[in-house]
Amino acid sequence: MQQQQKRRRQLLFLGGAGAALVIIVIVVVVTVVTGGSPAKKAVPPSTSASTTSTTGAVTTTTTVTHISVPLLNAPATVGCPKLNGSSPHYTHFTKAPPMCINPAKQYTAHMVTDAGPIAIKLLAAKDPTSVNNFVYLALYHFYNGTEFHRVVTGFVDQGGDPTGTGEGGPGYSFNGGAPKTAKVYTAGALAMANSGSSSSDGSQFFIVVGNGGQSLQPLYSYFGQVTSGMSVVNKINADGSASSAGVPKVIHKVLNVTITES
Repeated sequence: MQQQQKRRRQLLFLGGAGAALVIIVIVVVVTVVTGGSPAKKAVPPSTSASTTSTTGAVTTTTTVTHISVPLLNAPATVGCPKLNGSSPHYTHFTKAPPMCINPAKQYTAHMVTDAGPIAIKLLAAKDPTSVNNFVYLALYHFYNGTEFHRVVTGFVDQGGDPTGTGEGGPGYSFNGGAPKTAKVYTAGALAMANSGSSSSDGSQFFIVVGNGGQSLQPLYSYFGQVTSGMSVVNKINADGSASSAGVPKVIHKVLNVTITES
């Protein structure tokens, strides 16, 4: 479980063909698994991470302080949360959620960030398991106060880790619905971050920016699409970094997520 959590934040890229490229792909995969590019190395909760850039004789260093939220254990017998948002705040669970949604209905996530609001149409008919998980966590206020810990410019805004390290999760993993095609990862696509298999889905998610999703294999459960607030998504992304580690120059966070059903 710990090994899966350490790798959950990683997004794998398509490999090429030919002997030389196979060697490169092997090197990249090893690097991903050990915490290097394209996923950033872990930073302990509530500590600082620095990025340094040099222009001529002038060197500048940007330091950010990552955010961790309190560990709030849910009871072992916790059931489905209330749609009206009145359920308690939990950040750790002992098992994956029961089915709490009706896949025949439409669910919309209203995510308020410190950069502005984002509305996301959740695709319950396409991936009821992943939508159910996201709704379950959102209604237990799991995402409140969590940061976008990995922000790669032109690629993704990644969040959903209560520790702020890129290693955290909800205390369980589940098998979401990996798509059949990579073409779903267009701008505004919402998908689960994992360690290369949908069976390691948890709480971390990413929102695709621009054409960044074109490099992804269809391994990440695609379960939502931004319907408004892409300017907010892009604003968060602009404060990221070009490196695959994605250490943001400015930390942005989720203030709260509410769910509507229709």
